[in-house]
Amino acid sequence: MSQIGTAKQELILIVDDNPTNIQVLSDLLKEYGFKVLVAKDGESCLHRLEKIRPDLILLDVLMPGIDGFETCRRLKASPATKEIPVIFMTALTDPIDKLKGLTIGAVDYITKPLQHEEAIARVNIHLQLRNLNKQLEEQNATLQQEIRSRKLAESALRLSEEKFAKAFRSSPIPITISTLSEGRFIEVNESFCRLTGYIQPEIIGHTSAELNLWVNSDNRTQIIQLLRDRGVVCNQEFNYRTKSGEVRTVLFSAEIINYGGQDCLLAIPNDITERKQDRAAIAQATQEIKRLTTLDGITKIANRRRFEEYLGQQWRKLVSEPIPLSLIFCKLENFEQYNNTFGYAAANEFLRTIAQAITQMINNSENLAARYDSEEFAVILPNTMNSEAVELAETIRVEIKKLTRSHPQSEVSKKVTLNMGIASTITSGDSSPVETLIIPAEQAVRYCQVN
Repeated sequence: MSQIGTAKQELILIVDDNPTNIQVLSDLLKEYGFKVLVAKDGESCLHRLEKIRPDLILLDVLMPGIDGFETCRRLKASPATKEIPVIFMTALTDPIDKLKGLTIGAVDYITKPLQHEEAIARVNIHLQLRNLNKQLEEQNATLQQEIRSRKLAESALRLSEEKFAKAFRSSPIPITISTLSEGRFIEVNESFCRLTGYIQPEIIGHTSAELNLWVNSDNRTQIIQLLRDRGVVCNQEFNYRTKSGEVRTVLFSAEIINYGGQDCLLAIPNDITERKQDRAAIAQATQEIKRLTTLDGITKIANRRRFEEYLGQQWRKLVSEPIPLSLIFCKLENFEQYNNTFGYAAANEFLRTIAQAITQMINNSENLAARYDSEEFAVILPNTMNSEAVELAETIRVEIKKLTRSHPQSEVSKKVTLNMGIASTITSGDSSPVETLIIPAEQAVRYCQVN
């Protein structure tokens, strides 16, 4: 097994007071190629960080002494450790506790008991995001240097030809001088040669059209028109084609100058190809993190966090608009025995089958199916009366029954069954969704189990 998007063996610091949790998580991370260090409480974590700098910290919330929240606050207050990503590990399910952790500087949290695939995915995504941010910071520093170099080049135009020539030749930014009328190159510096892949004799005396530099042949005409309208072109994005056929993205700046007694175009095509690629990679990584934080790792439907978030959104709507809101709560009967009998892989596959069936049945973009717990599912039904929710629950029950999964170890039925509870409301009043919907639906499920 290997890490995702990492070029070296990353160092992970686990902070947890539970030896069993430490052993399980340490073994898992080592299996995926990570180096692991351990601290058993917040104080020893801070002491270890005086000497080492891990790439990521997995921090338990509830610990003796200073808890995880206070430990994270101190980490983020220190210039030496504030940039280290912190992922909380917690059994707390209150959204306020989770929000508190994110507010003080944690990048994410993993809910206990840990789902191995989800934990590894979150660790890899945040390591990749940290590495990409480091690269972007380095490139931004380079860009600042390039900006200073460009200003130097522009100011050199107002100096003597000798000083201008020195700045022109030594600039790390590509610079060209070409005739305004034909676009024939008169001068180019080495930076431009490196950008395009040509040597100077192959460029001087030729036009950009002859060298096939512009991916869009109309770009030069557009630049000339902009110059006539504005007098200057600043940081317009275009695509260059190099000698080898590679396409490079440049920020193009230009103005008209008098050079050798004729109107010429002084152009600065600054290569931003890698910068754009890094930004795209960061955007993709950010989107992946968002996906992971709202989807259940096994069933690929909404997870508990997304359920709580969406139920809260729908609950707030009831304050201003008295519309019906229903909740269906589903629990697999004796699923732990099924898991023990057929194994982890078969149990996970069956959970995915259940999730897909429920998702297909709800058939409305406003409805949300979520995995609420290990063997529990929930369906949020905005603008749905109780009678409609009961009808939908029956449809789901019939569909699940068709799956006909044999369950010989069950004390209730030889096939896996689904207990369901339904709760509905029209106004939020002074109560909470937990009191009005979740607790009644869970109580209805428990009633099914004992009757």
